[in-house]
Amino acid sequence: MAEKKYSVKQGFILREIAGEFIAVPVDSSCGNNIVVLNPVSKFLWEEMQSEKNFDELVEAMLREYGIDRKEAETDLKEFLDRLEESGLIN
Repeated sequence: MAEKKYSVKQGFILREIAGEFIAVPVDSSCGNNIVVLNPVSKFLWEEMQSEKNFDELVEAMLREYGIDRKEAETDLKEFLDRLEESGLIN
């Protein structure tokens, strides 16, 4: 069985507005979900422009932020759950 890969849905553009990062839908198939991203979620959003599995995303977080693996895994799972609930990832 292949490990699940995550990628953000196409049809969003990422913009910085007044110091906040916002993913804005430019395709009607994406609905009207405007997503406000903090710096870590922006980093993950950018990482998921191409398919990545959970471990690849955790490793990217560890390289970028030097945080504890358990913290990275917990934060990533929470972020992915929110994106899945909103229908924003494949």
